[in-house]
Amino acid sequence: MKIVIAGAGLVGLSLAQQLVLEGHDLAIIETDGDLCQEIEEKQDLLVINGSGSDPAKMMEAGISSTDVLLAVTPSDEVNIVACSIAKYHKVEQRVARVRNPAFFRDKTVYDIEQIGVTRLIDPETTVVDAICQFISTPKALEAAAFESGKIMLREYKVTPNMPVVGKSLSEIREMSTDNNILVMTVVRDDRAIIPDGELRVEPGDEILIIFPARSRDAFMDLMGLPRRAAQKVVISGSSLTCYKLAERLQQNVEKVIWVSPDYNFGNWGASRLDRVEVLHGDCTDEELLKEIHIENAGFFVAASKNTEHNVMSSLLAKAYKVRETVTISDQPANTYHLLKSIGIDHIINPRLTTAASIMDLIHRGRILNEIKLRDMDLEAVRVIASPNCRASNGPLSKSWRPLAKKAIVGAIIRHQDLIIPTGDTVIEPGDQALVITRARSMPDIKKMFRER
Repeated sequence: MKIVIAGAGLVGLSLAQQLVLEGHDLAIIETDGDLCQEIEEKQDLLVINGSGSDPAKMMEAGISSTDVLLAVTPSDEVNIVACSIAKYHKVEQRVARVRNPAFFRDKTVYDIEQIGVTRLIDPETTVVDAICQFISTPKALEAAAFESGKIMLREYKVTPNMPVVGKSLSEIREMSTDNNILVMTVVRDDRAIIPDGELRVEPGDEILIIFPARSRDAFMDLMGLPRRAAQKVVISGSSLTCYKLAERLQQNVEKVIWVSPDYNFGNWGASRLDRVEVLHGDCTDEELLKEIHIENAGFFVAASKNTEHNVMSSLLAKAYKVRETVTISDQPANTYHLLKSIGIDHIINPRLTTAASIMDLIHRGRILNEIKLRDMDLEAVRVIASPNCRASNGPLSKSWRPLAKKAIVGAIIRHQDLIIPTGDTVIEPGDQALVITRARSMPDIKKMFRER
């Protein structure tokens, strides 16, 4: 595909790096001349110094022959205008990152789709979605959702008292009440295993599991965990993310406490939230944490605009025995290991999460952008079965034999239906398959799904 990216910040660069790896024809437009020069030296793509809102620069980038526009500059207005230019040139997919809810709150006042945006990415909502993935399944090491939340991916460390201990993966599949839960990867002794049905789960294993969102309760039963999500969540910060998270959680969490250092912003939020206790204060204040009984909270979410404050308040909450912490950080992914080593449970980078959500919209995109499977030489990709491809040559137990222990099909999307496959499942032409594979086996995966 021919793709134009407007904006070369962390979101734009993250997208560019992944799309180049996938072999797409890419152009990027950026106003910062020094950054343009740096990208040209490091990446094999067309770089235009200018604005996505400039029709001439968009033409220079090749917008008239483009399949997809990704408008991800820091400016909502520039992103919307870029999509409008792309619409004029009949670009089919036009994705814009837009933060200001005034642009999409009321279509009777302003319809952003009529202007030219086909898909809108709201960064705050994307971050709230990522936070809620952890809250919905406590004790997960990693958590993500795909296909607009229909598919859940979770990584858990196996403890001795879990029902799956000592069971083979085929037995675990049968234990599930709806047979819709699949173990895709097992990490044992720091080695990632793409398993077959005979592998038995041991205490200390870290298992990566895929299942449809509708099977969430069955999954929790299988892991021996309570179905009820956290019943007390504390939110720290004075950001729009804090407000949107409180608004979301008040629907299904028994007690939500939001601590806002900014009195006016907290007061504004309190006037709009019916079931949230909003306090003025700072969660680096030990007395405040004692007052709200942080030790009874299932989650502490540090979502201010300041990473250092988020880290400090999370560590203090952890010292006062909160069960899990979620920390918003603007630092690169290579800092995650350090933050986790000092006691932070979950780290979310808003820009990388936004990039991951955009990749989920793009056909055949990598889907594990925010799940960091340590240093496991594994990738998760979405591929489409071409007519008369090898993947559709009979049931998976037969067609997938050449790739056994190299890759595993975790889910199949057929029309609007989600299928968690078994050995008897037959891939049909046009199916989208979500595959976890060793990086060196990527050529074999492409060959398997390509028309013969």
